[in-house]
Amino acid sequence: MKYILHLLAIIAAFALLFAAYGGRVDPSIWALPSLATLALPAVTVVVLALLVLLMLFKRWRSAVVLVGALMLSWPTLRLISPINLYGPKADPDKAHLKVMTMNVIEFNWFEDSIQPSKTMRYILDEDADIVAIQEGLVYFSYEQQPRLKSMLDELYKKYPYRKKEFFDVGILSKYPFTEVKSPALDRDTMNYFIKAWDVEAPGGELRVVSMHLSSLKLTANESNVIESMNVASGRKRRIQSVATKLESGFQIHARQAKAMRDLLDETVGDVLVLGDMNDTPGSFAYRTTCGDDLRDAWAETGFGPTYTFHEHHMYVKIDHVLYRGNLKPLWCRIVKSGESDHYPMVALFER
Repeated sequence: MKYILHLLAIIAAFALLFAAYGGRVDPSIWALPSLATLALPAVTVVVLALLVLLMLFKRWRSAVVLVGALMLSWPTLRLISPINLYGPKADPDKAHLKVMTMNVIEFNWFEDSIQPSKTMRYILDEDADIVAIQEGLVYFSYEQQPRLKSMLDELYKKYPYRKKEFFDVGILSKYPFTEVKSPALDRDTMNYFIKAWDVEAPGGELRVVSMHLSSLKLTANESNVIESMNVASGRKRRIQSVATKLESGFQIHARQAKAMRDLLDETVGDVLVLGDMNDTPGSFAYRTTCGDDLRDAWAETGFGPTYTFHEHHMYVKIDHVLYRGNLKPLWCRIVKSGESDHYPMVALFER
């Protein structure tokens, strides 16, 4: 039993490190590490449970192996479950900027309802200075939706500066902006959009980048693969289908994140990167986008594990608020509100 427990500890420690740092491997070279990053929360729970078991049986040497793996993995673990007990204090003499990002899934235009949109109502009530929207403008202008008409006058008054075209991403702003032109922004494909604007915000101009990397294109049955594991018929086929699509999706994300990084490398000054990455913290796309200079507002100010996507029994954090420059996050929160399959993220910055 002693040797079995020690072997389990070594295997669990390796699995944890592999999942924590799999995002450092380009999926176009080897996709398995990227798949492992999705399992990081589950692997962490297993490691913690095994650690408790080892301590109960007083297997200290084996326990030390797991503690060491947890410590080595902490730079990644803090991205998915930060422990910030005390938030920074606001300086009343400095400018403050409240931002929001949300995948609004077309404000649920496909719902046969005459009720006002809860998503639009939440955006208006939150009263952020800048709102980055994904999946808001794909098929038609949201002004055409009857569910939004009762709130449009309020929207126009609150956000006099807006960008809405036949694009997947958009911006609502209380402050004027100019659209950024860059070769990196000309690599758009369907369901992959990056747009950027230089906003005349409090504290000086900053660049706001709204992103929506490609969807992984899982069908409803494939998204429910965890639940379908209990169904013997077709189980292997579904698992293979999911794995193949995830592998292809990670490779596409890698190319898109590199394009985003090109945009960020040519950008000088304060930057906010907001939106739906369709990838988790610690992934290759996330690490490539962040590089050595972007930081994560949730990791810096949040507490505990969380998620932004909540459909098909999949609970993952794939929406992000990243920043660099003369920006200091005072708080960042994920709000369980609206009608979308994504929850909004809201953050307050000091400049």
